[in-house]
Amino acid sequence: MDRFLEKHLVTPEGVSQEKQTSDYWCKIMEDPDAVRMQKEEIEAFNREVISRARDAGKSSFACNFEDFPSSLPFEEVRKSINDSIPETFFRRLLLTSEGDKVPAEIRNDVVDNATAILNQDMAVRFGLVTRRANLRVLPTDLISCDEYIDNDMLQSTAVSLGTPLALLARSKDKSWLFVQTPFYRGWIKTNYAAIAEKRASVLSFIKASPFLLATGNRVEIEPDPFVMNSSGLSLQMGDMLPLERPVHSENLHVQGSFSCFTVSLPTRDRLGSLNFRKALVRMSEDVKVGDLDLTGRAILDLAFKMLGERYGWGDLYNRRDCSRFVRDIYASFGIFLPRDAWAQEQFGSSNRVVFEGDAEHRRSQLSSLRPGNPLYMPGHTLIYLGKENGSFFAIHDGAGYRDSKGKKVSVHGVFVVDLSVRTMNSDKSYLEQLTTALRIDSA
Repeated sequence: MDRFLEKHLVTPEGVSQEKQTSDYWCKIMEDPDAVRMQKEEIEAFNREVISRARDAGKSSFACNFEDFPSSLPFEEVRKSINDSIPETFFRRLLLTSEGDKVPAEIRNDVVDNATAILNQDMAVRFGLVTRRANLRVLPTDLISCDEYIDNDMLQSTAVSLGTPLALLARSKDKSWLFVQTPFYRGWIKTNYAAIAEKRASVLSFIKASPFLLATGNRVEIEPDPFVMNSSGLSLQMGDMLPLERPVHSENLHVQGSFSCFTVSLPTRDRLGSLNFRKALVRMSEDVKVGDLDLTGRAILDLAFKMLGERYGWGDLYNRRDCSRFVRDIYASFGIFLPRDAWAQEQFGSSNRVVFEGDAEHRRSQLSSLRPGNPLYMPGHTLIYLGKENGSFFAIHDGAGYRDSKGKKVSVHGVFVVDLSVRTMNSDKSYLEQLTTALRIDSA
């Protein structure tokens, strides 16, 4: 079997096949099963993240829906929409999803659709996402890019089924909603969101207990042919849904709740209002009731479940980018991290290591870290794995690296990296470019 793997599987430079498992790193980790933070500590950590973002004037990247204002001035909403339009939007290529160029005048129509909102103070309404959806910089599916269509500058992130949102405005054509989520502000298609009559129904949903947690890379929700729009629903790692008591149907063709968890799903009626229905998730799926305990082993186990997955800028292609990779892992423990790497680094923890000095000093700083904590460099984040034979390693969702001959090697996926190798687009190593590490533990 080992010969087969050597022949048919490639590994990054400096990374042996055995290093591509969580078990390998857990065996050399000190106290891999020690619980690093208790529930109360995690709750305090989350409050501090939101507080730091608020103090920095960046609440749109980390907010609490219990404290969100019930109305916003029109000028604030309009400024938020205008500020989110990239300066390069009128210079970059604008393409269809098939890669065809779009006439230049279409850009004005897209901007007009976003900015022609009602001139009045906005009474904020709250709702939930009813299926995984893209959150866009502008209300359009068109692609804005420099060269490669997988780097769509109009893609902010993807929001999961059950994500809470505050409705701030509607596009001119009413096909898009401008919303605030717990970690981002942007445009979501109207048909993918349902608006509640009262904020309390949204808060009770997201704070429900007990809940079912997705601990697998992706978790399917069973389709119901007797319910519209019930196919293709899924969760991704770190997502959660309230658990419900099983029910039996008189319809003998409805799937019974046997060997399944029964969960509550947000649904949208034809007028866009929020309702709920019961749905099933197989017990054989990679799920857990309640949060995981925060241990080094659990962090690495989750990270390696995504090994080999393709990189997705802003979560395109039903995938993740570097910061969503880290965020989803920590969400599985009930830990709130902002969506973007820069925001995680700035607001994520006050207990941190600031990398400085030569390579030897940086190696000494790395040695002080527990495996499983996140590392940051300009525009990127990784999960620290540990030290082996004098080399330091991490797992991340990244572009690639330069090999020992200087050749660029494309990975564009989740891979283990020896931090001494050079990054794909520079002559410096990952180690040399590290800026910060967050200590997300109580030690």
